[in-house]
Amino acid sequence: MTTHDPYSALERLDSPETQALLAKARQKVQAAFHSAEFHRTKAEILAQLQDERQIPFCQEHRARMYHFHQSAEFPKGLYRVCSASSYRAGLPEWEVLFSVADFDALLGDDVYLDGVSHYVERPEKTLLTLSSAGSDSAYTLEFDLNKKAVVDGGFHFPLGKNHVAWRDEDSVWLCPAWDERQLTDSGYPRQVWLMRRGQSLAEAVPVYEMAADGVMVNAWRYLDAQGAPLDLVEANTSFFHKDYFYVNAQNEAVPLALPSDSEVVGYLAGQLLLHLKSDWQRSKQKYGAGCLLAVKLNKGELGEAQCLFAPNPQQALELIETTRKFVIASLLDNVSGSLKAWKWEHGAWTEQALPVFPKGAIELADQPWGGDTVHLAASDFVTPLTLYSLDLNVMELTVLRKQPAQFDAQGIDVQQRFAESADGTRIPYYWVGKQKSPDTPTLVYCYGGFDVPELPHYMGTIGKHWLERGGAFVLANIRGGGEFVGWHEAAMRRNKHKSVDDLLAVIADLHAHGYTSAPHTAIQGGSNGGLIVASAFCRQPARIGALVCEVPLTDMLRYTELYAGASWVEEYGDPADPKMHEYLAQFSPYHQLSGSLHYPPAFITTSLADDRVHPAHALKFYAKLAAAQPDTTWLYAPETGGHTGNGTQEQSADELACLLAFLRQTIGS
Repeated sequence: MTTHDPYSALERLDSPETQALLAKARQKVQAAFHSAEFHRTKAEILAQLQDERQIPFCQEHRARMYHFHQSAEFPKGLYRVCSASSYRAGLPEWEVLFSVADFDALLGDDVYLDGVSHYVERPEKTLLTLSSAGSDSAYTLEFDLNKKAVVDGGFHFPLGKNHVAWRDEDSVWLCPAWDERQLTDSGYPRQVWLMRRGQSLAEAVPVYEMAADGVMVNAWRYLDAQGAPLDLVEANTSFFHKDYFYVNAQNEAVPLALPSDSEVVGYLAGQLLLHLKSDWQRSKQKYGAGCLLAVKLNKGELGEAQCLFAPNPQQALELIETTRKFVIASLLDNVSGSLKAWKWEHGAWTEQALPVFPKGAIELADQPWGGDTVHLAASDFVTPLTLYSLDLNVMELTVLRKQPAQFDAQGIDVQQRFAESADGTRIPYYWVGKQKSPDTPTLVYCYGGFDVPELPHYMGTIGKHWLERGGAFVLANIRGGGEFVGWHEAAMRRNKHKSVDDLLAVIADLHAHGYTSAPHTAIQGGSNGGLIVASAFCRQPARIGALVCEVPLTDMLRYTELYAGASWVEEYGDPADPKMHEYLAQFSPYHQLSGSLHYPPAFITTSLADDRVHPAHALKFYAKLAAAQPDTTWLYAPETGGHTGNGTQEQSADELACLLAFLRQTIGS
């Protein structure tokens, strides 16, 4: 039985109720937080973001370094290029290729750069993805970097959650999403077309179409430095299960007999690189969950497989990159980064000895096409980023850039600790701070969903404006994330509450060992993490002193009806199922808010341009909480930025300065 929702009008962003709530909320935020200290903090954060000494992370193509750069003069950013030699010398000679703001007039919209896809064999040919107001919906334009102009009659596609990928210099794989007939129930593409230069969609070749109750399709070409290219179609029947298809010379999609929960992560030497999410029994050989396999592929027929990597219980595979002759993998090892590499030679894969890297996060930042060099970024909580170049042929590691320190790390300690969750599982977490004390203001961050891991990372802004001032930061590696094999599956659907159990266990452990206390503990999470912290806030409000809930899901009985929510049923369960409806009603933060309980202060954020998680989740939760506690509940809701904060640096600085002001007023600093 469905009960009346008094805040249902907030699901319509143009409703008078929504507009009135937003206007009042903005005035309230300004009155509470826009002090002289706020403006100083915002200016300092913006200066950090625009510091020219920051490492310019680039795409390297044919000895040229391409970089997206934002500044005070160009808040939407520039795309620029320099020679690889000047970059390596530390004196890059930048040439501007285009300004993002110039596309506003061309498209008649407020657009932000969401990506530049170079055709690697002729990198001056690019596809620009230009997001509307920072949302997931974007325009695609073909742009010639040599001529610094949009290509006349090129590959241009209207606004939508489209997938477009180069096939060769005169054709693209197109998965359109600008017409309702092209969409799944989740709002993503369900058709795959091969479009050649000069063709309209009506003239393009249809290759695949999935049912509307699927999630999405995608298609792309792998270029194999040791053989012929490979065209693949990926059809997600649910968020974590998919069918793969080999596209043959007749442009027919031929199904590949791969496990539905496995992921193709690369292609080299005529072999698919396959990451298993569960055990795979193949003939007489069994391959375990988490393994990385190389599987031979011949005209759509799967052949012999070789296991390159099998994780132990403390490990998980994070990311794969291929070079001309090598496969390199970034791994998680007890929630810290490490690397492995293999070389295809003499008809077999052999593991290679790699240089030693520092502990922390290791990111595969770039791999210039056609060679055996990779760019790697390494950092930890208190060590600034270092950008390395690794030549796999000679295993030579070179420092390309070192980011200057953004805060004084003197006296700041880093500890990895473990808390015991309600079912006895040991939950790792990192504590970063100067001193443990019941009076130490402590910000506890978590995500815990969709198999996404959280790693130690350099925190320039938080370091400067929180850790330096005596605050502590905690990264909770709760279940639902991808830190270990099986960690995600342990907190899905009817076990989603275990993510909340884990977060509360970490908080209890901090309090029990005197690292902080409830009045000085804030919890923070965004998107799925916003759901987890909001649920913990509702379940045990006395355990915490403040809530930071960013772009969250909160209405778990209606999430499938709002924007992309239908695609997440595999993660959370379907509220249309009576048993799951009962479970989700007890888990849903919006429904668990009680007028009889006292809740700590809450800072809730969304973006009105978020077309992934509907802003109504944040708006309804805020409205219901503020009705009971108007003086301790705030909403931050800018017009732009989308789900991922794809906006200007000024907007990012404004939001973070507000968040810091909220924390200082509530738990201290």
